[in-house]
Amino acid sequence: MAATRKAQVLAELPAGLPAEVERAVRSAGALPLAKLCRVKLTAPARAELEQRLVLAGLERTAKVVRVPLGAQLEALVSGGARVPLREALRRVKGGAKPELTAALQTLVARGGAHLVVRTAVETLVGGADRVLSEAGVAELVRAHAALGKVLKKVTAKGPRRSLLGEDALALVEPLGRAAATVAEATGTAAGIGPRGAEELVLGALPGLEHPVLGLVRVPSLVRALAGRATVADVHGALLGLAERGVVELRPDAGSEFLGADDAPLCPPGPRGTVFSHLRRLQP
Repeated sequence: MAATRKAQVLAELPAGLPAEVERAVRSAGALPLAKLCRVKLTAPARAELEQRLVLAGLERTAKVVRVPLGAQLEALVSGGARVPLREALRRVKGGAKPELTAALQTLVARGGAHLVVRTAVETLVGGADRVLSEAGVAELVRAHAALGKVLKKVTAKGPRRSLLGEDALALVEPLGRAAATVAEATGTAAGIGPRGAEELVLGALPGLEHPVLGLVRVPSLVRALAGRATVADVHGALLGLAERGVVELRPDAGSEFLGADDAPLCPPGPRGTVFSHLRRLQP
């Protein structure tokens, strides 16, 4: 009877294995540590594989390697998709509820997505979608209260009642004012356009440049412009400025660890990298 062949344990990573595992994780959203690859690796080789995956922008937890939760959520609403929040949270892989809640709050805070209510259902939408500002929501609340108070009397028991046309228009006028504040919610909704976004970016650079190297961290720039320009606005402006030679974009080569909340703020670079830094070429 033939002897059972033991699986070979590899002390060095096979060529292409890290990229293969990264593709599998990004496709699945998350993979258990025990199922990252079929080949057996020594502990040092395994540690090297996991380190390379982290440097590629993935996260390693106690149980899984995953695409950052915020990036998974943002991907769900890319291209204008609108996903009910419950469904969105179910589709994100590799995170416990407290982690998902924190990732959602961070994503919404930086403008990567918005959480809106559509026909009483909480829904996650893209950062470029037009949403009401906080002032607009407050205006709606006041208008709703005033309208409800009047309609309660109009529809009370007794003789049939109605409203003067001019009074009805006055009651709904605040609703129009609230809708107008949608322009304040995001940079794109405000109609700043590519030129406006570039002006915002160039205006913010002096305060963010390294005093010696002259470099600016892209995540710091995006956060500095939060509320005035969306992530997409900043990325578009940077790519346009780089194409005209106004700034130089530098991809992250793994020499610096990019946090899970930083990587999604950087525009995509060559060969799976992201542009994490920039430098002005023209004053």
